[in-house]
Amino acid sequence: MRWFLLPLIAGAILHAGVAHADDADALIARGLELREKGRDEEALGLFRQAQLKAPSPRARAQVALAEQALGLWVLAESDLVAVLATDDAWIVKNKSALEGALVVIRKHIGTLEVRGAERADVYIDGTKVGTGAGPYRLEAGRRVLEVRATGKQTTSRAVDLPSGGTARETVSLVALPNVPPPGRGDGVVGPRNDDPGRGQRLLGWVFVGAGAAVLATGGAALLVRQGYVDDYNVVCPGVGVDQTPACQDQIDTSRTWLTIAIVTLITGGAAVVGGGVIIGTAPSAPRPGPSSVSLWPRVACGPFGCAGTF
Repeated sequence: MRWFLLPLIAGAILHAGVAHADDADALIARGLELREKGRDEEALGLFRQAQLKAPSPRARAQVALAEQALGLWVLAESDLVAVLATDDAWIVKNKSALEGALVVIRKHIGTLEVRGAERADVYIDGTKVGTGAGPYRLEAGRRVLEVRATGKQTTSRAVDLPSGGTARETVSLVALPNVPPPGRGDGVVGPRNDDPGRGQRLLGWVFVGAGAAVLATGGAALLVRQGYVDDYNVVCPGVGVDQTPACQDQIDTSRTWLTIAIVTLITGGAAVVGGGVIIGTAPSAPRPGPSSVSLWPRVACGPFGCAGTF
């Protein structure tokens, strides 16, 4: 970089800094106008923008005062404590008023110490405020304390935080019970999910039951058909000769019942056989004992014959 460019760059940086400061001052001025109109929330947004553009104790002090007006006591205290620790000219000039505001703010804040939570997460009203025993600066009043730690049972209770005072709570985190999974021979009773073929066998029995019902229907159809045949043999001349209308109706009806019987018997038989196959091919639960023991026969064949174990 050429040396004669350095003054230009320095001037540009200085100008940018001045421009940001002017922007921040304008934002603060607009925020103060909004505060005079009671629009504290809008003013807080402008003060925070000013603090981002050109951070300064003055801008942060205005943020704190707007937070105080909105009842954001913990944030207001944190910001005011930070700016009062500086020797900024504007802060020194207004130190008395700022310290008075801090006194008012602290009347709405309490301190919480949680003994026994050194390695646990601390939640207040469902929001995590930190890890460990504290102390924690919180808005005073009745709050819900919750302490969580890995492998421990969560502890929850209501606490009363005094204004300007300290509340000390002691918690005892109890380890979660170590429940081993079922089926390990440890005597723990639990749901049995160690039968992989249970569903398949249940389906097979459904087929068997349905098939048996259909077979019974087929048997009943055969009995009905036999009744028509018997009636025909009593009052009709026989097959191969001219039939009266009544006899022909009996022949047609007996044939219909025979068809129903055949169809239902075939269907029922197929359902029973299919259900038996489904039951027989269902996987079985592993049996306790050495893995080398098999409940099924083993057969091996070679050039000189077959051998097996049962």
